[in-house]
Amino acid sequence: MGSSQQLLLQEKAPYAPVEAPCPYFGTCGGCSLQDISYADQLTLKAQRIQRAFGSLGLVPSIPVIPVDEPWRYRNKAELTFGCSEGRMTLGYHAARSFWRLVDLEDCLLLPEPSAQVIQEVRTLAEQTGLPAYNPKTHQGFFRYLIIRHSRCRKEVLLCLITTSGNRSIVEKIVDRLMERIPAIASVYWGVSQKLADVAVPEELIHLRGSKYLEDELGPFRLQIHPLSFLQPNGAQAHRLYEQIDRLLPETSRRVAWDLYCGIGLVGFYLSKSFQTVYGIDVEPHHLEMARINATRNGLNNIDFRVGRTESLLMDRRFWLQEAKPDVIALDPPRAGLHPQTLNGILAARPAAIVYLSCNVQSLVRDLQGLLCGFPRYRLSDVMAFDMFPQTPHMELLTVLAR
Repeated sequence: MGSSQQLLLQEKAPYAPVEAPCPYFGTCGGCSLQDISYADQLTLKAQRIQRAFGSLGLVPSIPVIPVDEPWRYRNKAELTFGCSEGRMTLGYHAARSFWRLVDLEDCLLLPEPSAQVIQEVRTLAEQTGLPAYNPKTHQGFFRYLIIRHSRCRKEVLLCLITTSGNRSIVEKIVDRLMERIPAIASVYWGVSQKLADVAVPEELIHLRGSKYLEDELGPFRLQIHPLSFLQPNGAQAHRLYEQIDRLLPETSRRVAWDLYCGIGLVGFYLSKSFQTVYGIDVEPHHLEMARINATRNGLNNIDFRVGRTESLLMDRRFWLQEAKPDVIALDPPRAGLHPQTLNGILAARPAAIVYLSCNVQSLVRDLQGLLCGFPRYRLSDVMAFDMFPQTPHMELLTVLAR
């Protein structure tokens, strides 16, 4: 047992155990808190956050905002194909294992239509006689299945990712799936020859149904692409984004930056109270969806720019003269900020900085850099949102003010 698992067991020890409802609990690597009550999960997460923020000095008690429903909340799943005893498997990686997979019939974090999709896709893939991809030998055909669910439309989008070739076989699978499962609204085929174990295809082909999945988040109507980033719990994401504007200090509301903007949702919420919002992301397909969704919602005061955040922040003439920010909001990858990004934010001297993170360690490290830099900022607000019930993860919202 690794040190992280031992620590988790120690943290859970004071709480009365409950029976985990999932038959895969303990084997699957997806959940690790099902055996304590939801109330105890929130207490455990609050303690973890408070401990991590201890290095920043005196930090007030940090609330953890609960979800309304801690089961079947995820709007996206990424599953991996494998083989066990000559049979096709489809599921998540096993706990503490890179190679082993847990063959799933259902996942209690996913909406119910997803269970039927998993079962049907595995059966149809196995019937083709083509093998699952083997990450050790780099041979095989079937690699991943992405399922996206629209709670408002009760529909799903599928992306079947394979190695190259055999399009006709994929199309036969897709046609049979759509006959059997009416909830399927859109299907893509992704082709990947990458050696890395990541469900991001090099080529993406729309095969059947609508081009995008229709969904809603708070007041916004969204179209979602197979590879769009979206928080896994829409209702909780709305609560999180709503808080951003409420927590901002009294300051000018002329210009806001939305760094690592993805499909632009933070910028959408900020656009209601700022004259201009600049959204920046390195992925062109994210910004394509951001522009589509901004237009759908009548948001004409957001300017999206493609590029690496740390590179764009080096263009001081533009960022410090033409578009000097009053507020900078950022939601970086788990690894946190590039040092050049941190320096560029400080050089821009916004009145307030909003930092969203799902990794408390990298967040605290970056906050130390921002709080010790110049100009001087203070930590004005910290809130945690339980976006991931049954797991140790959470989403944090921090606001720094000058």
